[in-house]
Amino acid sequence: MGVLPDCPNCGDGNAGGSIVDCNKRTVARQERRAHGILQGMRVVIAGAGALGTCYAVLLARAGVEVCVLAKPGRIEALRGGLRVSGLVDASAQVEVVLSGRDAERADYVFLVTKTADTAAALRALEAIDAGSVLSLQNGLAKDDALAAAFGRERVIGAACAVGAAFIEPGHARLTMNAATWVGELDRGSSERVARLAAVLRAAGFPAWSVPNIRAVEWYKLCALLPGAFVTALSRRSYDEMALHPDLAPLFVQLMREVFAVPQAAGVTIADPPGSPWRFAEWLAAHDEVALAGLRTIGERQRAAGEKVRPSMLQDVLAGRKTEAEDVAGELVRHAHRLGVAIPATETCYRLIRGLEDGFAQTPPGPVAH
Repeated sequence: MGVLPDCPNCGDGNAGGSIVDCNKRTVARQERRAHGILQGMRVVIAGAGALGTCYAVLLARAGVEVCVLAKPGRIEALRGGLRVSGLVDASAQVEVVLSGRDAERADYVFLVTKTADTAAALRALEAIDAGSVLSLQNGLAKDDALAAAFGRERVIGAACAVGAAFIEPGHARLTMNAATWVGELDRGSSERVARLAAVLRAAGFPAWSVPNIRAVEWYKLCALLPGAFVTALSRRSYDEMALHPDLAPLFVQLMREVFAVPQAAGVTIADPPGSPWRFAEWLAAHDEVALAGLRTIGERQRAAGEKVRPSMLQDVLAGRKTEAEDVAGELVRHAHRLGVAIPATETCYRLIRGLEDGFAQTPPGPVAH
């Protein structure tokens, strides 16, 4: 038998070139070394909201040295410790700082602030010695913002299907933990990306190193918007939306519109590993298939007692500005440039913007959790 060539995906010698075999080899190799990696790793989480709290606590609990970059008003509360409830009940004591200078260094920096806080967070991080940086924010502009601040060579693409609700400073409820995807912006795998995926898995986050992270970031944006719009405008949780005879068809209509934008840009739509959605399958089928799939998700959430509230819904319920302009506005502008008509999506986008204009005039009501 001849000697197999080096794998073009991970570089393993005598391994062949199957991406499936490559992923299996990479996962096995990294998980064998995960314990040692965790012990020597330092991660800075920029953003102490719901998602940042969840990643900080689970990584710290697994043995990662975690430092949280927070706003001045939350420092004291966070120094008392962080807690996650919901799907996981865990707590951790982590270092809390105001600036990258205070944090000093990090193997990985996670940017998890609201998009409106991106510029301020990047300014605060200016003096940090960062090995690699990634953003779990929604939208597509985040990677360019990181590249401008740190250099493109340090940026790892990332997206996640992780849901969390903010309870109070230092306490978040984990409501969904389906997948975290990471990858090199210029496609292909790398040691630093495979290492990061292994660390996330060891911390309890289902995670994958993917060769096409930009397509996955498009997928996440388009997966997010239909549910975000419909739940926020109806003030219904995800399961209530998915099982509603009027709201579920609107979700499907929005799904077809938003995914038409990356398709027009030449992006191939495929369901990434671990995705809780089956959009590629739904897009290729009649609406009844998508409605049945959405109904299954809603029934599963309801049976588990999960009340998933997308961040846009949480913002509307709290009477605060959403990420509609930074996230949906970005998609609308792409659609205009590409000549793609998305009338229902634009209507939802403008309705949310109109709601936001009224928040400054109307005191917010209580947020139900």
